[in-house]
Amino acid sequence: MRKYDKKENNELNWLHHVRYTELKSIEEFLPSGKNLKILEIGGGDGFQAKILNDKGFSVVSVDMEPRIPPIFPVKKINSSKLDFSNESFDIVFTSHVLPHIQNLEEIFSEIKRIIKKDGIILHIVPTTGWSLITNIWHYLFIPKFLLKSIKKRISNKSQILLKQNISIQNSTQSNLKKLFLHPLGQNYSFVHEIIFFSGKNWKKLFLNNGFKIKEVKQGPYITSGYGVFKFKLISFRKFFAKYFFSSSYCFILKL
Repeated sequence: MRKYDKKENNELNWLHHVRYTELKSIEEFLPSGKNLKILEIGGGDGFQAKILNDKGFSVVSVDMEPRIPPIFPVKKINSSKLDFSNESFDIVFTSHVLPHIQNLEEIFSEIKRIIKKDGIILHIVPTTGWSLITNIWHYLFIPKFLLKSIKKRISNKSQILLKQNISIQNSTQSNLKKLFLHPLGQNYSFVHEIIFFSGKNWKKLFLNNGFKIKEVKQGPYITSGYGVFKFKLISFRKFFAKYFFSSSYCFILKL
């Protein structure tokens, strides 16, 4: 089992706090009743699945790359095809997963197949504001990233063989593309994602794939993908999210 260092634990604690707060903000949309079945797609380490399970729901969590160590069992899947029978879940839930899925049409088709006719779908997704703030921090941090990369390459230079060096050059080109275009999901660049993450675009995406939008709720915080300041400025984060823009939307959908 992997052990996290203090810095990683701090990052993980902040991520869990944000995800807990987001999930708590949409509790009102979770139907009451015993033995309701939830499918969580993109469960990660199972943090949110455990919260839902502790509330009395029967939860199945799946992910193409489950995180280790798990907090709640997350089943590994190998494609967008879901190995469940038709109309087998009351609720389908995702949290910040849709931007990372290459074939959204396929996963939407699977969701429509496995959700019950009166079921609900909850998608927590990032906003344009989240992308903008994340990328502001990203470009401010680029000199730090480059300096660290240069130091690492200099320290390892004497140990690199020619064959390895060619591989590293190819890898460096790919990394530089990611560094400067900085897509956070499957889009080509952060500019594309600023458009893709807009509320208008999310609505269009869901409607075009045959879902009905029951309600849209803004998330509780303004945050970034870098977790800068982490547990500080909580009151400001809430105020900003309430009166300006937040870092997430929750779309409540039905068939």
